[in-house]
Amino acid sequence: MPAVVISFLDGEVLYASTPEITFDLAVLEAEFPGIESNSERALLSVSAIRQVLIGDPEAAPPPAELAAWDKAAFHFTDGEVMRASIAPRALLGRFGGVWGLVEPGQNELRTVGIAYGALKGVFRIRQWDGRPLYERNGESSLDHLARILAEREAGRPGPAGESSAAVMTRVRRPRGA
Repeated sequence: MPAVVISFLDGEVLYASTPEITFDLAVLEAEFPGIESNSERALLSVSAIRQVLIGDPEAAPPPAELAAWDKAAFHFTDGEVMRASIAPRALLGRFGGVWGLVEPGQNELRTVGIAYGALKGVFRIRQWDGRPLYERNGESSLDHLARILAEREAGRPGPAGESSAAVMTRVRRPRGA
């Protein structure tokens, strides 16, 4: 059974041993070797798991081989984005996936299991964004949302020529008002 580090959506972290992780079931079986914990075994709900680090890191493949791998951005529901080159063979189960990945600037291959409930999506990207993180996030998420809504507002009239804002105002008005 491989040793794993399980991180949960609420920030708790557990060190355990598990059978092969496939995410085919809604639960993950885990054993807790050692005397520190009062728990010996557990069934863990996959819906509570954010990610699982599986086994020990390995050396990354040579740069020429790594260049042929897909580049991906894992967008988590908590707002974090993890960028990585992903190995050609991912294991996609019913409730999550297991990927071999190498993060930019790192020289180790890690195997990571991520529950789908922790993700907004995994996006295949063409190239790494070379800008520093503070420049990439120059526009706050609220500004970005406001800009998208304004663009939609400008381009979508409602019924009988009403703007979508007028339609929303009319819909939100309580009865009898």
